[in-house]
Amino acid sequence: MEQAPQIDQMNENESIEKAKTLVAEEKWGDVIAFLNPFKEVGNLSTDGLHILAYCYSRSRKYNEAIRIYKALCERFPNEAKWFYYLAYQYKSKNDVQGAINAYEKCLELFPNWLKVLGELGMLYEENGSTEKALETYRNGTQTYKTLKPDQQKELAPIYSKLSTRLAKLICSAGNITETDRNEAESLFREGITADPDNPDTWYRLGDFYLGCGKYDDALQYLQKAESLAPRKEYIPHKIAQVHLKKGNHNQALKIYEAISHHKRTPYILHGMAQCFVNKGELKQGAYYLHLAAQREPEKWYHLRDLGLALADLRDRDQAIENLNMANELYKKENGKDFARILAKIDELKEMPKGESIVFEKPNTPVTTISYGTIVRYISGKGYGFIKDENDGAEVFFHISRVRDRIEPASGLRVKFSREVGEKGPQAGKVWAVSER
Repeated sequence: MEQAPQIDQMNENESIEKAKTLVAEEKWGDVIAFLNPFKEVGNLSTDGLHILAYCYSRSRKYNEAIRIYKALCERFPNEAKWFYYLAYQYKSKNDVQGAINAYEKCLELFPNWLKVLGELGMLYEENGSTEKALETYRNGTQTYKTLKPDQQKELAPIYSKLSTRLAKLICSAGNITETDRNEAESLFREGITADPDNPDTWYRLGDFYLGCGKYDDALQYLQKAESLAPRKEYIPHKIAQVHLKKGNHNQALKIYEAISHHKRTPYILHGMAQCFVNKGELKQGAYYLHLAAQREPEKWYHLRDLGLALADLRDRDQAIENLNMANELYKKENGKDFARILAKIDELKEMPKGESIVFEKPNTPVTTISYGTIVRYISGKGYGFIKDENDGAEVFFHISRVRDRIEPASGLRVKFSREVGEKGPQAGKVWAVSER
């Protein structure tokens, strides 16, 4: 890291240009060391403070960035951009309410900022404020329609996201009306028109048609999404689900089996299990449900379906065990028992014990993407452990698997590819993510 200069060695313009050069080289720490002395003596311009805050943010030192942007908001209370930058820092450290407050202030100053309307709507969703989210998305879509054609062209991708998120939120409500469905369909279509190269817009409309039982329409739009993004495994998963709904179990399984092993996430495994169960191959279906439950143990529906498959295989004891675990997870999530699960357990208690099913270990490791926090790192040996946020398991990782040259310090939140190795869970790759 370069030695910080004497304050009188450079004038303001020279210091800013030097900082910009370091930013272009992504030397965030060097910029911080270079500009801080100017800041400490009050000799740093607004541009310099912005650059310094940006580098703090890129270094994941969000509190330092927040202090700078708060000061800029106080100095320039009528400039929306500083509240926007402040909101971004709060969002990066997962302070949802802080981000909401800053975005709301930003919109008071600049009500037609589409990007902010979209960001604020998502935060309202995250915060459970569904009505506010709906209102915010509607404001965004209506604002877009008042813009001039050249402005609409520039902001079309943002409008596409706004309309798609509004449609999704409308569909997520219980007991939606025919009017709601028509509005959602129109919004999904507008999202495609505004951003036709975005595979997610096609995917969302296809998923909508799947939910409506319009399977041929669903296939049309999902296959278009796949042509735009052939490597996104959730798209063929949804295509396979359409085939399952149409009764084409072999075609659905063929699609699932074409997905690489390292991309077979729990929902993919569950889908494969559905294919085998529907074909009458119960033991193979139970095997894939077992894998899904191992990799996502907090999801009650994996355990429920595994229990039901084991019941059909006459493995009474394991069926009851899995159904009991499923009910406990469901009750934790919904605050009540799952009556049909309890009824099935009572039915099983009247059955003879039956043969116990033993599941083979997978021939190849199954990789899933997880999030967690590094709990310890032994630098002398080059390895450490990540606590998985899903199930609390400690996952082994080696320094050679850490990407982007990050320092794997304790407390750092990371994304990692979780594999099942011979000695237990391990991380294939590790990336740093925004702090919570």
